Amino acid sequence: MWTSRSLRLALLSLMLALGASATFAASGYVVYLKDGHTIVAKEKYKVDKDKAIITLLNGTQTFIPLAQVDVAKTDQANRDGYGSAVVLPGAPQEIVPAGKAPTDRTLGDLIKSRETVPRELPTTRRDKNAATSGRMIKTKAGFNDLSTLPQKAFPNAEVATELRQAFHGQGVDDVEIFEGTQSDRPLLAITTNSEGSVFKALSVAANALLRVRDLYPNKVGALELVLSMPSRERAGQFVLTPDQASELAAKKTDLASFFVRNVQF
Repeated sequence: MWTSRSLRLALLSLMLALGASATFAASGYVVYLKDGHTIVAKEKYKVDKDKAIITLLNGTQTFIPLAQVDVAKTDQANRDGYGSAVVLPGAPQEIVPAGKAPTDRTLGDLIKSRETVPRELPTTRRDKNAATSGRMIKTKAGFNDLSTLPQKAFPNAEVATELRQAFHGQGVDDVEIFEGTQSDRPLLAITTNSEGSVFKALSVAANALLRVRDLYPNKVGALELVLSMPSRERAGQFVLTPDQASELAAKKTDLASFFVRNVQF
């Protein structure tokens, strides 16, 4: 069960607003949506025609249709003073990786037990083939921000088709495939809407990477993954190597532990 402390650790360390029914103190402005969800903003949203322009706490700017905002509830909540509390909606989901018995440990518990932020993979620290048109934008944790790469189609159409079919075959339909930081690294942009869908995307990606490497030897060295929420908030990014994919596929590493060790924010 998610506790207030584990939620706070998960949000601060991972910025995953996947939520349980809890609140914690934070400076911010809460935007209430008509579907019951909330978005924590740095300040009051701005209206641009039919859009609500929202600046998130980390400075990232996003937008949603203005019609989705519960204007009256948002105004009242922030006027009454509890707008500075982050309200995480929805019920927690118990995630059990395939072939693994249920446990009481949550993602927040795993983060707490390590008490460190995820570290960058050694193979991504100095990438000679990384984009060279100026320095890549960095995330707050210092990683190359894969979401800022130009959205160019991956040059090997056969590989892109095979990857897309692998995801669609497992019910993950909202995936786009672009050219990554290297010619042999497809960049997969995947929309996720829960902790479970994040883990599922990682599992599917691992099996997809192994399959394309079997079908097209020497064509794919790794997968670069950018996971995001429907609201465009980050759900993490990864550089998935063949060795990591093999461990995940063989269930030598459970998905929650893999996420905590390797997520890049």
